[in-house]
Amino acid sequence: TAISNILTRNFNEIEDRSLGHSIAGIPVNFYDFDAMTQGLQRGDLIVLGSRPSMGKTSLALNMAKNVAQLHNLPVCIFDLEMSKEQLTYRLISSEVGIETSRLRTGRLQEDEWPDLGEGLERLGQLPIFITDKSKVTVDEMISKCQGIKEQHKTELGLIVIDYLQLMDGPLYESRDEELSKVVVQLKEMAKVLNVPVIVLSQLDREIEHRSNKRPMLSDIRETQSLESHADVVTMIYRDEYYNPETEDRGITELITCKHRNGPVGTVKLLLEPQFARFRNLAS
Repeated sequence: TAISNILTRNFNEIEDRSLGHSIAGIPVNFYDFDAMTQGLQRGDLIVLGSRPSMGKTSLALNMAKNVAQLHNLPVCIFDLEMSKEQLTYRLISSEVGIETSRLRTGRLQEDEWPDLGEGLERLGQLPIFITDKSKVTVDEMISKCQGIKEQHKTELGLIVIDYLQLMDGPLYESRDEELSKVVVQLKEMAKVLNVPVIVLSQLDREIEHRSNKRPMLSDIRETQSLESHADVVTMIYRDEYYNPETEDRGITELITCKHRNGPVGTVKLLLEPQFARFRNLAS
């Protein structure tokens, strides 16, 4: 492509954004995070990393629901760990504000049943598609996503993969080489499908032995290739998990430690763990 054509497209994008007609990416409705990233960028590989119980699956589901709800764009979720029924229980809890434990037991108060019915109807209208196959290749993901893209005759809004360390790739001598190939394939998938891809990642347990347990880029477990191939790496940290008496109870830090095309830094969200729901602090 001649650079003159690319420059013309760049200028048109800049002009549209200056006039407020468009934004760079797809907002996820977490205002401070959107301000830092300018929304999720199409073609980007985005990593959400944390130690267990920090809320990375809930955060990814919140983002997925927001993209589908606010932009009416198809969202594809590949969960290699949890069943699709477990995931939808979390989505219901987040949508209607009823604890997952009470939903599972059916112990609802009389006035909560109408809220549940309305919440199920709202969720049922969202273009969210879930696969819970425990062994799925990147090629299979691309095929499924292309089918949904063609079915809806629109661009996809988001792909979520939970989580990287459960994926199998081509056989190599080491697990690091195997996952490195998977990471390259995921980045290529983001570009081919022209969609942001969020992949969740476990972090090394060595964090637990540090005095400051806020995660860093080097804490990604089993593969270091995410450091070079990911466009955005955001770590999730809850001080309350380690320090129950902290002043930041209920606060989750999103620590963006790599951002290929923008700034790095920390933003904060309010977590309601009983509903698997994140909120903007201002609300």
